[in-house]
Amino acid sequence: MVIKLLRWLLGWVEFEVKDTSPERFLNMAYKNGINMWNFKSGKELFGAGVRKSDLKYLYRIAERTMSELYIIAYHGLPFLLKRYRGRCGLIIGLVLWGAAIHYLTGFVWNIRVDVPSYINEYELRQEMKKYGMYEGARLDSFEEEYVKNALFASDNRISWITINVIGTEAEVKVSPSMQTEQQEEMNVFNIKSRADGTVTRMEVRNGTAQIKIGEGIKKGQMLVSGVVEYTDGSSDLVNSEARIYAQTRRSITLTIPKEYEFWKKSMESTDKVSINIMGVELPMTLSGTLKEKYTMQLERQQLILLEKRVPIYFLREHFEQYEKQKVVFKEKQAKKVLKNKLQLYEFFMLYSAEKATILNSQYQFSSDKRNYILTVDYEIEEDVAEKSPIQVKETFYRLK
Repeated sequence: MVIKLLRWLLGWVEFEVKDTSPERFLNMAYKNGINMWNFKSGKELFGAGVRKSDLKYLYRIAERTMSELYIIAYHGLPFLLKRYRGRCGLIIGLVLWGAAIHYLTGFVWNIRVDVPSYINEYELRQEMKKYGMYEGARLDSFEEEYVKNALFASDNRISWITINVIGTEAEVKVSPSMQTEQQEEMNVFNIKSRADGTVTRMEVRNGTAQIKIGEGIKKGQMLVSGVVEYTDGSSDLVNSEARIYAQTRRSITLTIPKEYEFWKKSMESTDKVSINIMGVELPMTLSGTLKEKYTMQLERQQLILLEKRVPIYFLREHFEQYEKQKVVFKEKQAKKVLKNKLQLYEFFMLYSAEKATILNSQYQFSSDKRNYILTVDYEIEEDVAEKSPIQVKETFYRLK
């Protein structure tokens, strides 16, 4: 292998000799110290390989022995460089490209993070960045074991972390703490009221009711207790489950201005294209930014070479211009708009209130110098039950 590499670096030539007595050519080449290999023979014909530097001696020997010398092929680096000597820029570019790829593979460009639902991925990435691990960091600038131990020590909700770095990509997987899961399973709740009102009906499936139908309640008042007392005098903790329906009151005031200005999208738009190489942005178009108000949408695509992400991004910024327009509302139009807004409010009000129905509503339309005003008072029936966690440790002490 070493000999073949040296021959390729120095260059070698494959030739054939035609002679009725090729022995004369071989003997004279041997006496002149010419080394040959890859011999091929035939009738009045033989071929071999020889170093580039020995080619000139072969021509002299062929002349003396009256032989016909033919060059079959040139091999090796010197002939390759000679062939592409007019394309030195291409060769330099290939060398620089290879060097850039080698340099860029020393960074981590993509980090995949798998975390439990109660751990914020963004916060975990910020914590990893403190210890030197982030997208764009050099592979030798952080130690996987150190980052793993630091993250484990910083959050007691984590029981185990695995960090695998393959090439320019990294995978971080977080396993939840068993203690956290057990704490969630041990949670028990009381049920409190989330609004003032009068109790209309009750559905208590678990726990001890603290109120009766027709009784007035206040926001935050205990409705169902998670402490159950038995006839033998013992007590136990349960997870309260109930629906407590109460008649409550709500008010809403909606306004719209009598006249206002808004921005409307015009027909004018423009695009800007640029390339970002390792944080340096180079524009590829010369279009200017639109005047007045405009919106911008950014599209970014990262370059992938040989299945590896490199820090080269193609950016396209799409700008759309907006023009200012004035709108004046009349009373009839204002009532229609306010009615639509009220329907939207009622939809979300009933959606947010469990099993709610509107019992009664009173409307009042008015206006001042600048606005049209719609005020509505509601009487609704809704489920006001809201779970409130019981401090397990403190309750056990109280029961003892």
